Amino acid sequence: MSAQNRVSMSQYMHNHYAINPAFAGNREALSLFGGYRKKWAGLNGAPSSQFFSSHVPLPNDNVAVGFSLFNSSVSVVNQSGASFSYAYRLKMDKNTKLAFALSAGADFYALNWTQVNTLDETHIDPEFASNETGINPILGFGSALYSHQFFLGFSIPNFFFFDTYGQKEGTFNIGKANYLLNAGYMYEISELWKVQPSALVAMNFDDATNFEMSATVVYNDQIWIGGSYRTTQDAVALLGYQINPQLRFTYSFDFTMTEVSSYNSGTHELSLQFDFGYKLPSSNPKFF
Repeated sequence: MSAQNRVSMSQYMHNHYAINPAFAGNREALSLFGGYRKKWAGLNGAPSSQFFSSHVPLPNDNVAVGFSLFNSSVSVVNQSGASFSYAYRLKMDKNTKLAFALSAGADFYALNWTQVNTLDETHIDPEFASNETGINPILGFGSALYSHQFFLGFSIPNFFFFDTYGQKEGTFNIGKANYLLNAGYMYEISELWKVQPSALVAMNFDDATNFEMSATVVYNDQIWIGGSYRTTQDAVALLGYQINPQLRFTYSFDFTMTEVSSYNSGTHELSLQFDFGYKLPSSNPKFF
């Protein structure tokens, strides 16, 4: 587990800020987002994660700030932390903005070796006799171009690399960083129907490059139904409900097509998003 892969999300298209700090302020209001993800439900020691973020444009419309909190657990490993961001936004036209951002924070980890059950319970293995904790820096970058109709983003969530099972001290390493590229467009089919295709590419020069393609149908700016496929052999069902112009609920179910599927009942993800003080004259929610 590395600091670059803190929390994965199936419904990133509902919270771009989770993967790119340049989307801070893109809701044009104070936006709060909370999510919970349980991977491979039913499997002992399966990963789980929680994510919370808040971001807002400042009175100077060119500037937006935000912060995020995250926590993830995999077996005896727990990783959590916080990150703050500053984004500078340039108005390209009436509805389009180009933004650049930096984020910084700290990543905490704990290796709870004493929870490991050894084969010989009468003998204490020195390797599992004590726990380990540590802290590493987070430094990220993001850029984004977005409007009410489309989004395009590029980000590097963390330039610092560490491995809780190996290299525990974080080092500045561009070669091991993740490079994320995401894009999407909202097509208006009719007054009631819209279609939103989107894509996410996660590149790593030291590891595999993964690709995810999604498509969502939106009915009456209120109900979202869609699906995704990842090159990691995961299929995802997506569901969203715009409870009112400010509050949105989403749920996703991931099904892996690898051998692990025989030992679990899938991955579940829930989230809530709330936007304060809309400036928009229309009652329609802001998609991007």
